[in-house]
Amino acid sequence: MTTFPLAGLLRVRGAQERVAAEQLARATADVAQAQSGAQNAAASLAGISSDIGDGPALLAMAAARAAGRSALSDLQTLTELRRSEADAAKASHVEARRELRGLERLESAHIAVTTKAELDAEQSALDEVAVVRALQTGSAA
Repeated sequence: MTTFPLAGLLRVRGAQERVAAEQLARATADVAQAQSGAQNAAASLAGISSDIGDGPALLAMAAARAAGRSALSDLQTLTELRRSEADAAKASHVEARRELRGLERLESAHIAVTTKAELDAEQSALDEVAVVRALQTGSAA
């Protein structure tokens, strides 16, 4: 059986697809981590006590809420950035997977064609042997 002429390219595309899948997994984990941070910040912001005893406590509460809102805004921006990175990684993975599948289909077609050619050659050889034996048997009788 002849080897697939694009076997090297198929291996490269397989490696590229695995790298893209790894990047997608990492990006998805980064999105989950950023979302978790934003949720924790929102919960922390909601947990700031609204019990005001005096002026300094009011100023401290206002400063804490302002800082919390700023941190929450930063975390929400980070989450959106991570989502866009994950979307890009997903698109890259889909493209790498598509290219790999195309080569795999070509390889399957190549295997089918070469297998058929080998089977046809074997059948021809068997037919030739049968004809020769039939001729030998017929002339011996």
